[in-house]
Formats: sequence, C-alpha cells, structure tokens
Amino acid sequence: QPRMAQLQELGVGGILDYAAEAKDGELPEIENVDKDHEEETMGAPRSARLYDYKGEKMCDANAEIFKDAVRNVREATPDGFAAIKLSGLGDPRLLERMSTCLVEMARLFEKLADPDSSAQGGVQKPNNLINRDVKLDYDTFKKSWTRFFAVESEEELRAAFLEIDTLHDDLIMYHEWSTSLKLSEINTLVRTCRHQGPLYRAALDAEEVQLYHNMIARVKGILSLAQELKVRVMIDAEWCDIQPAIDHIVLFQQREFNANADHPLVFNTYQTYLKGMNGKVLRDIEQSEREGWKFGAKVVRGAYMVSEREKAEKRGMVSPICETYEETSNNFHEAIDTILDRPDTEILVATHNRESVERTLQKMAELDVDPSRVGFGQLRGMADHLTYTLGRHGYRAYKYVPYGPIDEVVPYLIRRTQENSSILGSPGVQEERQMIGREVRRRVLGF
Repeated sequence: QPRMAQLQELGVGGILDYAAEAKDGELPEIENVDKDHEEETMGAPRSARLYDYKGEKMCDANAEIFKDAVRNVREATPDGFAAIKLSGLGDPRLLERMSTCLVEMARLFEKLADPDSSAQGGVQKPNNLINRDVKLDYDTFKKSWTRFFAVESEEELRAAFLEIDTLHDDLIMYHEWSTSLKLSEINTLVRTCRHQGPLYRAALDAEEVQLYHNMIARVKGILSLAQELKVRVMIDAEWCDIQPAIDHIVLFQQREFNANADHPLVFNTYQTYLKGMNGKVLRDIEQSEREGWKFGAKVVRGAYMVSEREKAEKRGMVSPICETYEETSNNFHEAIDTILDRPDTEILVATHNRESVERTLQKMAELDVDPSRVGFGQLRGMADHLTYTLGRHGYRAYKYVPYGPIDEVVPYLIRRTQENSSILGSPGVQEERQMIGREVRRRVLGF
C-alpha cells in the first residue's frame, strides 16, 4: 500500500500482479490412458485421472490470493487493475489440452468451408493464421460434414446446421461456430468421426471437463468479487500452447461481466508479436458489438518471442511470430488504431516505447477519443519518464507492480527479463539507456 500511495501522489495508478504462473517448458507429461479405460475416455486418450490433484489445492490457494489482490486494489489504488494469470488457476496441462481442442475445432471450420485451405505447402498453420473469415452455407456444410462425421439422416444434419446458425441467415460465421459448440460436447461429437484424427485425440474426457468447470468456478469467484468492489481485472496473455484456452475463457467471462455496464470489468491481453493479431482484435470487438457488452483490452508487443519461434521450427510449423521488430510494431499500432476507432471500447497500451506512446496520443487527438478510454502501462522501474509525464498531464498512467513471495517473484522477474531480452536493442530501450547515461554523467561530473 505505501508504494501504491506513492504512485497515486504522482498521478499514477497501479496494476497489482501476483507472481503465480506456470512456466512454459517445465510441465510434466501426461501419461497415455491404458486400453482397459479407452472406451470411457473416447476422444481423449490422455486421462484426467492422471492429473496431479495437489495442483488443484494450489489453484484454490492462488484464487484466494488473487481475491486479496482485488481487495488491495480497491483499498490502495481504486482506479487500478488486478492482473491474474489463468495458469495459476488451473492445471496448465489442462489448458494445453483445451487449447489443442479449440484449435482443432477452428481448423475443422476452415476445412468445412474450404478443404484446401488448412495448410501452406504441406506445413501446418498456427492458430493465429487459421482463416476465420470464411462463411459456411448449408450445401457446403452438408458436403464437408459428411466427409468427416457419420450422420443418420439429412434431418439430423439440417437440425445441426440450424442450431449453429444463430443469426438465422443460412450462413455459419466463425463467431457462431465457436460459441455454439461447447468444450463439454466435443467428446460426444468425435464419437461419430469417420477417422481418428487430431480432433478425435484432442477432445476432453469427463474428468477433464470437471477440472475445467473447477477452474471456471475460481475465475468467476474472483470476477464476482471484482464486480462487487468495482475493480477492473486484466487477464494476462501467456504462451501459445495455452493461449487459445485463455482467450476462450476470457471471452465468455467478458460476455457475462462486461454486459450491462458503463465500463468493461474484464480485459483480455493481445500480444501483437503474433501475426494476424489485428484481425482477432477486430473479430472480438465486432462480437462485443453484436452481443452488447463492453470491450476491454491490454495491447502489448509480447513476450515468449524467441521460444515460440524455436518451438514452431522444431514442430515443422509456420512460425506464428512476426519476422521483425518493425513488423511487430506495425501490428501493435494497427491493433491500437482499431480499438481507438470503435466507440464503447477501452484499452491499456502497455509499452516502454516513447514513439508508440506519442503515436497513440496523436491518434487519440485525430479521432477525438475521450482520454478516459485509454490507459498507458509500464513495468515499475522501467520507462519512468513516460509514466510520470503521462500522469502529470492528466492521462491514465499505470505501473505494473509484481508482488508475492521472494522465491516466486525473483524467478518471475528473471523470466520477464529473459523474455524481453530480444527487444533490448529496440529504439525505446536504447533511448532509455542514453537518458540514464546522461543523468549519471550529470550527477557524477556536474554537466
């Protein structure tokens, strides 16, 4: 609280970030289910009964800590945020399995609409490059669906199409597809698969679905408290193997907690070092407009850049990562522009780059954007010249403040340093180095 009070005196809010997260690359393997239990885990050959249930108790404990963070924000920095990581609230192996299932469902949609579009030269596309802009009419749906699934009658097929076509316009769009098919129902769907492919193997079994519901209960408990105390919650982005599950969960929470509200309560995080991220931002905004809830986002360039590129190469996949820092910056700025251009949205621009901050301010002036819709965030101890200048001039400025046990916080900060090591040569960081150098010379040499 004393640190939050110091920030408030300087016109700066706080983002409290408890250092509880899983670590990419440190997850134990899940054993394959034995033949005796294959039928009960149909479509899910990895059994949830082999998950570590001690981890569930740890997730319950983390949920209480995140609730404390919400209370602390309310007491110490009411205009601030509580940041939470879903890998601290559910087994990350489950998040990875969920993500695989969701990605395979997205690939299935693309295959149904255009059977030749799912690969580039035989190399599988990552999740963020799957084409979600295609539309599926009934004739195409019928022809493609029967290639993959056994169907008893055309009446059954037509009923399935109409159930997904929630707009009743004889077309299925991706947003209808993704919200109509529940994770808990995919296991039943894959029992009709003609071939046991990736989707069949990705479907969750009954115990995994229960673990999923346990995690959702923790998330809802935190968000319900945040709603009661009027504290905004920011869901952090994590690595690509679990991010689709995080996006899925956050979107459903936004539909509930950001509805019938003057301002968004739940903010998702968009990492713009991923190719095609502006398209995702636009799809989510359009969904919020159709469904009548407030869109809230944190936009970052992103972490995990080096490790994600290496993983894609090892797996023989197209890299999901932008090729250059300049391409990432263009993606970052496009996403910001898209959000600023739409009313009833809020954004936290998370950057240490002065040019990006100035560009955002210029865009706000061009579009006559209410400054209350836009916040700027930097890590505590970095880019102070940006944060305090913004705060002094009346803009919503925030410091990201990690906290927790020493044995968790120090490794957490080391990981943040490692993840951001690839941008240490970026213009913003070079500028800050030069400023620090000039100040050291001034204090030591007097000029």
